[in-house]
Amino acid sequence: MRRGARRDLFPVNVWPPFVDALALVVAAFVLLMAIALVAQKALATRMREREREVAALRTDRDRLVRRMSALAATGMVEVEDGKVILQGEVLFDSGSDELRPAGREFLMRLAPQLAGLLSAEGDLMVLVGGHTDDKLVRSNARFASNWELSTARATAVTRVLMGGGVPARQIVAAGFGAEHPRTPNSDEAARRRNRRIEVLLVPIHAVASR
Repeated sequence: MRRGARRDLFPVNVWPPFVDALALVVAAFVLLMAIALVAQKALATRMREREREVAALRTDRDRLVRRMSALAATGMVEVEDGKVILQGEVLFDSGSDELRPAGREFLMRLAPQLAGLLSAEGDLMVLVGGHTDDKLVRSNARFASNWELSTARATAVTRVLMGGGVPARQIVAAGFGAEHPRTPNSDEAARRRNRRIEVLLVPIHAVASR
């Protein structure tokens, strides 16, 4: 009687289902490993593509810096980190957004060179940035803040550059006030460096949807 009970304890052969389940687990593990390998290869490919893109961007930037440096031949501007920097005193009287005759004349000479560069680089545009020192605007009732003065000056420069041939779709004006000085506003010489217009080439898609 005891032997019969022992024989009836596992009336069904459990090994085939167990082996099937084990095979499914192994198959799932192999599948996950294959997916991981494919994802790893795809990631490595994307990283290599990204490295090539970064190298191409560096090459383009170096080429643009060289071309922008040619614009500084007159000595009236500086080129720093790919930006053409025009000092405020060259362009404007203190507290004013009206261009001085000498400044307007210089911008009219600069415009065709920028237009030619933009023609060769159709995916770029000019960002004209106005900057001031940290002294608050007090004497001119037109401007309630340095930001408004810097914006008005950038707009005035932009109008002249457009009149000189720079396409409207490839130029934009922005005012930064005193928030991004080149150097600390420690004395008048430093403030003079901070009162400026910066002309920078940027990708169109960075500032516009198309």
